Amino acid sequence: MKFLKKSAQPFKGFTLVELLVVIAIIAILAAVVVLIINPLELTRRGRDAARLQDLAHLQQAINVAVQEATQSGSDILCSGSSYPCTGASHTGTRDSDGTGWVLVNLGSQQAVSVPTLPADPTNSTAFHYTYCADDAPGTDAWEIDTALESDQQSDKMTTDGGNEDTRYEVGSNLTIIAASGGSCAY
Repeated sequence: MKFLKKSAQPFKGFTLVELLVVIAIIAILAAVVVLIINPLELTRRGRDAARLQDLAHLQQAINVAVQEATQSGSDILCSGSSYPCTGASHTGTRDSDGTGWVLVNLGSQQAVSVPTLPADPTNSTAFHYTYCADDAPGTDAWEIDTALESDQQSDKMTTDGGNEDTRYEVGSNLTIIAASGGSCAY
């Protein structure tokens, strides 16, 4: 009996080099996607969107409270306190009855509902909301400031009409909260 030599069976699988090439290509594509999407910037944009919405809602609520008020300005803008009064979201409560970090009674309004005061999404010493009311320069005035962190929204801090280019400011007088010379500090 004669034995015939079998031909080599075809290889079924990938070589180590082929696997390494595929892994390298996937890693490069993943890096490109991360650079294009930039998930950290998207997170910052989301937090900034919440900040801008919170301040717009508070601005509307405080303006309505001032318009509907029958008391003096200090009784409205500094409920239970005297000028200048200040509060910060990272140290004060979220009560909207004038005892929270915004010293305006927003809970009694009919036109605008504010059940609780908002807090900054990170609510830290670097990113928080600061409220201040004062009668300088001779009129009842208030201001709320916050810092924005995304590259897309950073230009709003310089174009909001306020005196601080490193914070976004809303209110009736945007010079009350200042690094130096204002009634209150951020």
